[in-house]
Parts: sequence; C-alpha cells; structure tokens
Amino acid sequence: MGSMDFQAVLATLREGVTSLASNTVQNYVNEAKTDGLNLVESLKTDIQTWGQELAEGKISALDVEFLIMAQKELIEMNALKQAGLGLIKVNEFKNNVLQLVLKAVIG
Repeated sequence: MGSMDFQAVLATLREGVTSLASNTVQNYVNEAKTDGLNLVESLKTDIQTWGQELAEGKISALDVEFLIMAQKELIEMNALKQAGLGLIKVNEFKNNVLQLVLKAVIG
C-alpha cells in the first residue's frame, strides 16, 4: 500500500495549468489560468480521494481516468467563455487540464 503526496500533486497541477495557459491560449492567459485553477480547486477533494485509492490499490488507473474524464461535461470555463474564446478552444483547454490532472494523479 502506497500513498500520494497530495500537496506535491496540487503544486504540479498549478504549475501545469499556468504553463498550459501560456502555451495554448496566448491571448487569454489570465482567463485560462483562472478557469484552470478553478477546475483543479473544484476537483481537489476528488483528486485526493482517487489518488489515495489508486495508491492503496482500491481502484485502477483506468478507473481514475474514467472518473476524471467523466467530470468534463460538469465543468464550466466561464472566464474563457466570457472573454470570447471559441467553444472548441475552450473545450480543448478543458480537456488538456483534465489530462494534466490525470497524469498528476496516476503519476
């Protein structure tokens, strides 16, 4: 049975969101950072739970992927939408942030 360094995962995610925002939606960096960090914050409890369950062998990496990606339709990127970024780009950014979460949890 292992454990997950939750604070390290959160730090990695915050850095990843900031980098992703800068590299993918240059004209909307602040809005993307806001939305991305809000997404991480909204999933914080789930990330901790799923990461710990994965580390303890209670669920598989495939289960974690399903649980994280299932959040896609529930998450809104309000700052990016209000700033006028197209829906396709908003969804692309959201998917990229969820992939960051997945990689951080699965390791």
